[in-house]
Amino acid sequence: MTRSPGGLVGLITLGCDKNTVDMEYIAGALEAAGLRWRVLDPPNDSDGPGPDAVVVLTCGFVGDAKKQSVETLVHWAERKKQSRVPMILAAAGCLSQRYGNELAAELPELDIVTGVGDPEGLAARLKTMLDARNGRQMPASEATTRPSGRPDLCWTGGQRRRAPLGSSPVAFLKISDGCDHNCAFCSIPMMKGPHRSVPRDILLAEARALLRRGARELVLVAQDTTAYGRDLYPDYGLPELLADLDALPGQFWIRILYAYPTGIRTRLLDAMASLRHIAPYLDIPFQHLDPDVLRRMRRPVRAADPTEVIGKLRRAIPGITLRTTFIVGHPGESRQAFTRLLRGLETLRFNWAGAFAWSPEEGTDSTGQDERPDPRTARRRVGQLMARQAEITAVWNTERVGGVEEVLIESVDPETGTAVGRTVREAPEVDGSVYLRGVRDWVAGQVLPARIISASIYDLEAEPL
Repeated sequence: MTRSPGGLVGLITLGCDKNTVDMEYIAGALEAAGLRWRVLDPPNDSDGPGPDAVVVLTCGFVGDAKKQSVETLVHWAERKKQSRVPMILAAAGCLSQRYGNELAAELPELDIVTGVGDPEGLAARLKTMLDARNGRQMPASEATTRPSGRPDLCWTGGQRRRAPLGSSPVAFLKISDGCDHNCAFCSIPMMKGPHRSVPRDILLAEARALLRRGARELVLVAQDTTAYGRDLYPDYGLPELLADLDALPGQFWIRILYAYPTGIRTRLLDAMASLRHIAPYLDIPFQHLDPDVLRRMRRPVRAADPTEVIGKLRRAIPGITLRTTFIVGHPGESRQAFTRLLRGLETLRFNWAGAFAWSPEEGTDSTGQDERPDPRTARRRVGQLMARQAEITAVWNTERVGGVEEVLIESVDPETGTAVGRTVREAPEVDGSVYLRGVRDWVAGQVLPARIISASIYDLEAEPL
């Protein structure tokens, strides 16, 4: 591996879109420290000069995510051992927040093990090590480890510098982090701590900067977006934040993800229905539709019955697009409970849905519950559920053929005259795409009307008007 001149830091982001935001803060902190960075995509990318340091932002939500994080760290640890001039290797994020000491013990090649938050501290540590190294490998004794404890998510320092990782017209705006819910299956509070909102002035300043930089869609993310502001303000929450964001100048969409069912109230619905920039789209992770399984999960049952929540949304915002997520194979999910989940799916007819098999997570109450479905049964049920949802989505997409919808262009191939984009009915990275032909002088970030001419299960083909 050849080294780049100067200090080049390779960045690897694993996990959710909230990690994408955190990595952009890390990139901004690196720039402020006078360091250069490059996204390593795929995570084992070896093109170009070898980086002087690699930061892996880990995920620890479910078993598969943990496995991917560990495998990526092991890959770069091996690369480091084989390199003539070994790079500095840093682990950050959720997995290292919770298992930092274990990672440091198992992978002595790690020079830095830090957790969630504090991008400035990580950048300063990298800067110090790169300045001091002068071509030598840092001794293992110089590794720094953050014990698993309350993560550093405070915003007392004001707005953080943020550097976009790419040229996408979509920007994720993390409005809060951490979670106060006590779901039996979830380990997120153990990694992120309690819910903490980002002060509104910082959020609005960041949103303005993202729009000036070319963002045409702001996607609001958090562990629970509907909880925004409760810890900071007596009378300012998500509806008021939406109104302030909506008042910003420019042409853009605002999309809400991760809305907790009990937080969908009249004020929020009124804001979504009346504000011009708010996409008629909502992501509500119900996790299941069987009352007994929901009680085992410690999810709201009576306070947020899925049928009532969906009915209220569709009455308030006709034509709204709805997305949800399900956990299949949770302890207590009998054959009858899974059948009720499938029937509920047919009745409620979400436009989009995702599903994954439950996995036992250390320290969660679900892990100690009995009546677990066999893992093979759980995986088979995930397949059944997604096949049924594919039928529902395909019917809905077919009904859109012939209609005219606005499309946000995300990428353009001038050689073939094709472009890929989305309408307000598709969230980035998780839903379908719209493929356009006959593209001429368009560029990513433009929004234009197009007629839908064909539909597959998830994707659409359209011709621009």
